[in-house]
This record gives sequence, C-alpha cells and structure tokens, in this order.
Amino acid sequence: MKVLMVNRTDPYQVLGVSRSASTDDLRRAYRRALRRSHPDTGGTAVEFHSVQAAWLAVGTPEERARFDRATHTASTRSARIPTRGFSPWAATREDTTRRTRRSATRPSYGHPGGWWRSQYLSAVDEWATAQGRTVDPYAPETLAQIPAEVHERLNAALTEEATAAALAGLGTDFTVWHDVSTDVAGGNPNEKLDHVVLGPTGLFGLLSEARPGGVLIRGGDVTGDSFGWRERPIHTLAARARFFSESVGVRFTGVVMIVPDNAGIAVPTEVSRHRGLSAVVVQLSDLAAFLTTGLPGVLPVSRDAVATAGEHLRRSVQFV
Repeated sequence: MKVLMVNRTDPYQVLGVSRSASTDDLRRAYRRALRRSHPDTGGTAVEFHSVQAAWLAVGTPEERARFDRATHTASTRSARIPTRGFSPWAATREDTTRRTRRSATRPSYGHPGGWWRSQYLSAVDEWATAQGRTVDPYAPETLAQIPAEVHERLNAALTEEATAAALAGLGTDFTVWHDVSTDVAGGNPNEKLDHVVLGPTGLFGLLSEARPGGVLIRGGDVTGDSFGWRERPIHTLAARARFFSESVGVRFTGVVMIVPDNAGIAVPTEVSRHRGLSAVVVQLSDLAAFLTTGLPGVLPVSRDAVATAGEHLRRSVQFV
C-alpha cells in the first residue's frame, strides 16, 4: 500500500490559508510551504508533492474559481445522497437534463448516473405494478417504502452525479466520458466504467462508490462492512478497464475508485498494481487535484497525443 499524496482536507489547508485568503497571501503561503516541505529543508517528498498539487488546484484565479465551484457543488451533491425516506427533489431526471445542457460546451460526453436512474425507475415500476399501484418514484412516501436494493440504485446514480460535478473542476485539457459500455466486443452490457477521463496526466477509468461506513484496504483490494465478503471492487474495475483497453485499442494509465470523504481514506492511496496498471483509491474532494497532478513518476502526455487519443475515443466509446 503506497500513499501518493498528502491532503488534509483541501488545497487551502495544505497551504495553511483560509478560503478567503487574497491572491498575494496565497502566493506567499505557497512559497513558505515549498520551503517547509522540501526534502532538503527537513520536509518529505510526499509533503512537497502535496504542496505542488495544492498550488495546481488553486494557484491561479481561474483554477481557484473552478476548484471552489467544483468542491462547493460536489459537497452539495454528496449531501443529497439519500438515506431511506429522504426525498431528492433536486435530483430528478428533469433537473439532470437541465444541468447537462448547461455544461454542454465542456468536453464531456454521456449521462452520469443515467444507467442507474434507468435501473431505479424500472425497479420502482415493477414494485408498484406488483402492488397494483401508481407511484411517484421520487416522492418521500415512495422512498420510505421501496425495498433497500431498489433504493440503492438511486443512491448509485446520485453518487456518479457527485463525481461528475467534481470532474467539472478539471481544466479544458481534460475530456470525460460517463457511463461507458464495456460491451464493445460482446461483453456483459450490465458492466460499465462509470467514468473515463483523458488528459495530460493520462487515461483513467473511474468507479464511484458511496456505501455507508468506512472502507479498508486489504489484500490488494477494498473492503468494508457494507461490502459482501466475496466482493473485489478494485479487481472488477481493473478487469473492466483491461477488457475495454483490448476492445478499443487504448491503454489506461490507472484506475481510480472514488469514495466519500468520510470513508476513512485520507490521502490518495495505491491499492495494487497489475501489468503496469495502477489502482488507486481517492476521496471525492481530492479527485480533481489528483487527476490534475497524476501518478508520481508518470511523465505528462503531449498535447498531440492527448488530441489523437481523444479523437479515437470519441469514435470508439459506446454508452450503456
């Protein structure tokens, strides 16, 4: 198990300033943090890397504004993930459509959470039909009565939407695909990559998770009280990424499992590495900074190579 980057909560805390700090104060704090964390002055490589990542996230007015918007939206969306009986009125399919139209100018494709919403609505319809009823799938009384396994499908949709909101904080050099099918060569259509991200730091396949309780890293995978004893989410994610790679003819830099900030994974952590594919667990608030910084020791991808790969993926990607 390898710690990739220190991040106490967000870049402002890493740099030791408040979110309301002026641009000059932020720059001075960055210089102080660089001197303090440099290995030659008593710091560590991990701390030094964390400071650089923090500056990449908020070092310019444009990146700072983008980060602030993304983290505010992500925290709001995370708070909307419902427990039994909660009514996510702000996250209906109509609301999602409006949000997609507003972000249409960004390099993003697919409908985050759309597959799970479809599964949720189908399951609610079957449940209501069996009882001879017609229900509003998002009404509080419906959410309070439906079986737990049906409710989990809505939670999964909201979780992927929260990840998409965090990915909106990436710069325009990145392109994101949501709900990517791994059925391009005849595989199981129910298997998918929640998100695929391409940018100067490489190509990443992402899995969004928001199960209750903490998670543990054990035996090269992730487990916890809410996971079945035979579940291997990292193994499954890596297998889907390899299947997609072989089918489409691309190579992933790494795969990333995103967990909530209260899941007990305080820093981005490498869980395993197989055939050169690094598998990392990252908490939601660290996601944009992690993808912007990339994996330690991995050289940046040239702009031409990113453009070529992006064009190939735009022709090849299919959605569930």
